[in-house]
Amino acid sequence: MRSTAALAPHQQEINRLREKMQQAQASKDPLLLQQVVLKQRSIYEKAGVSMGSMAILPIIQLPITLGMFFGVKKLCDLPIEQLKYSGVSWVPDLTVADPTGTLPILAAVMINFQLTLGAREMMATPQTAHMVNLFRVLSIVSVPLCWHLPSGTMVYIITSIIGLMGQSLVLRSTAIRRSLGIPIVQVKHENKPASMMESIAFLKKWWEDKKKLQEDLYRARKQGR
Repeated sequence: MRSTAALAPHQQEINRLREKMQQAQASKDPLLLQQVVLKQRSIYEKAGVSMGSMAILPIIQLPITLGMFFGVKKLCDLPIEQLKYSGVSWVPDLTVADPTGTLPILAAVMINFQLTLGAREMMATPQTAHMVNLFRVLSIVSVPLCWHLPSGTMVYIITSIIGLMGQSLVLRSTAIRRSLGIPIVQVKHENKPASMMESIAFLKKWWEDKKKLQEDLYRARKQGR
């Protein structure tokens, strides 16, 4: 969050450099590519952000998140005897799936609430706004996939989402952000959320650009022969 907020004022320049990088990769221009990389590194240093930490930190979190999920699921699958008696009337046995499907649907709804609350911190680039919409779609698709998961696993997921929602609400406080060293992002530097139609249009353009790039590379190889 510190890195994202620190880079927010430089985001337009970073986006232009990314476009130049794509052009350099398409034209196989090593000099232009080197210039772009050096300029981008200069911007990150000016903002006090490490490119390495921004890339590594999300990866470090992944095994912890997956480990917790599969660990809780394994406890339910064994099963641990105590998990058969939750003490809650509407989910009495945490080792079996919720027969009503309430927990998977509740998880999907809460994921969308969390995406709304945390979108401001997630949208480091205009492209990330479309990723948020992708997560919204995946949350709905996940409902039938999670239907047969043990109730204990779904309770873990829902509890995690509640924790994230609480974190997002707390970190909206200017005083708390300052105490944690998280820069305050000015409204003019915030990326706007994207509608589903805008995300569909972005996906179509991305596919067309990728297709055109592959066609150009194919023609270049053919001419080289």
